[in-house]
Amino acid sequence: MFDWNDLRYFLAVQRSGTLAAAAAGLTINATTVGRRLAALEEQVGARLYDRTPEGWLLTQAGRDLLPYAERMEREVLAVERRVAGADDRASGVVRLATTETLATRFLAPYLPRFHDLHPALTLEVTCAVRRVELGRREADIVLRLTRPREPDVVVRKLVQIDLALYASRAYVAKHGRPARPDESLDGHRLIRFADTPPFALENAWFEPRLVGSLTVLRSDSVNSIYSAALAGAGIALLPRRIADTEPQLVHLGNQTAPEPRTVWQGVHKDLARSARIRAVSEFISEVVARAL
Repeated sequence: MFDWNDLRYFLAVQRSGTLAAAAAGLTINATTVGRRLAALEEQVGARLYDRTPEGWLLTQAGRDLLPYAERMEREVLAVERRVAGADDRASGVVRLATTETLATRFLAPYLPRFHDLHPALTLEVTCAVRRVELGRREADIVLRLTRPREPDVVVRKLVQIDLALYASRAYVAKHGRPARPDESLDGHRLIRFADTPPFALENAWFEPRLVGSLTVLRSDSVNSIYSAALAGAGIALLPRRIADTEPQLVHLGNQTAPEPRTVWQGVHKDLARSARIRAVSEFISEVVARAL
């Protein structure tokens, strides 16, 4: 009889392709993953992976085991969710996966009030770029700028975030304002989003206005872009509800902007009844709406 935890390591390696990546996802060291896989192979009496320069590839025995391991994982996770969802105590740990900006700008300022209301709850916040799966208990709640599409997830639309062009007062004093910010940013320094799919809308809006401009920074961190704009590095697209409260930033008067981003909250249906999940969900809904 083998240990279910060993199957977790088996699945993690299959999904990530290497020991190191599997260990990072499980927040343990690679040596432990390798040792547990070796123990599983000994228990089943077969080699489950071929170790190749390209990564760890399933053997035929590993491919035979895979659907059973995935089925066991689904059943174990379903039991965990059901038990956790029936918990009527607002205590323990709630794991929230969100973006860096939502965590630092919208949630963190309200945490003292949250802990006054729920002193027995601990928030564990992950600002991961990768997609987090609620069905696998990788998080209890997600707060994202894209709608969760995972099955069996209760989705809630919270608010929209409008963007606009800003620069620091120091930048405007030195370089002036764009004469026609809706048409051209010619002659100006720009701080732009990374050239990655999550920022496709914002990058597409910038594209026809780039002629004659100089991009001085690109980043996948909205906080980094905000800080660079505040320091006077250039012009940036920033969330209005944040930038309008900063006296050192100047709205440059653009009338057009990328489509507003929507803040979505997702919770697996099995956990939605849990007292601690409800407490955090209601807190998030309240403070995000208030902040925006």
